[in-house]
Amino acid sequence: MELYPVVTGGVPETQELLRQRFDHIFYTGNSMVGKVIMEAAAKHLTPVTLELGGKSPCYIDKNCDISIACRSHLHLIRITWGKYTNCGQTCIAPDYILCEPSIQDRVIEEVKKSIKDFYTDNPKTCPDYGRIINQRHFKRIMGLLKDSTVAAGGDNDESNCFIGPIVLRDVKPEAAVMQEEIFGPLLPILPVSGLDEAIKFINKGEKPLALYVFSADEKVYLSITTADLHMCNFLLNLLYSNSKNYLQKAYE
Repeated sequence: MELYPVVTGGVPETQELLRQRFDHIFYTGNSMVGKVIMEAAAKHLTPVTLELGGKSPCYIDKNCDISIACRSHLHLIRITWGKYTNCGQTCIAPDYILCEPSIQDRVIEEVKKSIKDFYTDNPKTCPDYGRIINQRHFKRIMGLLKDSTVAAGGDNDESNCFIGPIVLRDVKPEAAVMQEEIFGPLLPILPVSGLDEAIKFINKGEKPLALYVFSADEKVYLSITTADLHMCNFLLNLLYSNSKNYLQKAYE
């Protein structure tokens, strides 16, 4: 039987651990701490594996069959569930949405419906909706709202570390909410002209942990799977089964 020691604690304990010599360091977290890990490991020439988070994008194609998707809530439930589970405090939570302006209002309305379905009209009293880990992160997340337009939500209570589900519309790339991984229940929507602009925008930033694509157009899936996207993982949401054959062709 193999035994593994576990050290609990915060920054002081982690700093002390990093002063020790290890055969290998595996780290999961954000890029800022990842740099600290690498710097400490370099002193002993210790190899590292970094599984970094980042701003995982969601791309919703305008040619997605919105009538079917809205009737079944197929793709918006996935986005809403993924975003607001544990108040957005998961490493693969969708960080923001990229879509064309023509479907932005529809996306907002469907996300709002899904929020109500999941967390009722009052998420604060819903037993399935969580809280932010501490007040420091509560203040950090609320500070990200300062230059964006709230399209839905906004309820918050610092004494309870509560931030309700929030949707932001017409978000600019230079907005505060787009400068770091949110790790909270804010869902920015950035209008783009199409898939090409979306890919360019994604590649300008740090490599995210995941990319979520929603479309019923086989050409979109082929473009995504063959594009030089700087990404760790893809999740292509197929809205009908025939798309599978086109995806297979991309890997032949």
